[in-house]
Amino acid sequence: MLEKIEQRTGVRPDEHLVDGGYAQHDAIDKAADMDVVLYAPVPKPRKPKSSEGSDNPPVVEPDPFQPHPSDTEAVAEWRKRMGTDDAKQIYKQRAATAETVNADAKAHRGLNHFFVRGLHKVLGATSLFALTYDILRLIALGG
Repeated sequence: MLEKIEQRTGVRPDEHLVDGGYAQHDAIDKAADMDVVLYAPVPKPRKPKSSEGSDNPPVVEPDPFQPHPSDTEAVAEWRKRMGTDDAKQIYKQRAATAETVNADAKAHRGLNHFFVRGLHKVLGATSLFALTYDILRLIALGG
């Protein structure tokens, strides 16, 4: 994704906010190799089996922000970074920007179902939506 952004804009971002589905370790390593700081949620650890009713001590859930022994340096840094308040605040910005576009497309512009067929027609419909959305945001922001 970073390579496509750079191809299209001629600029590589310094920071990148991505959805949790894009936070695979190899993508984190690649972003670090490109000197891009990645912000993505750290998955919650799987819940350990309960030790209730047994003589075993209670199971303590691992801290998801602590590096794992198998983590690369970039993944370990990402985990630590995402555990900070600053990183959590930065990631909250994603919901206020990217997610509003998706919600608007589905709720108000009918892009949850397409009434056209073919890649070119779908691309045209989504391009018109993007242009409309940008113009409406510009008006709303007083531009």
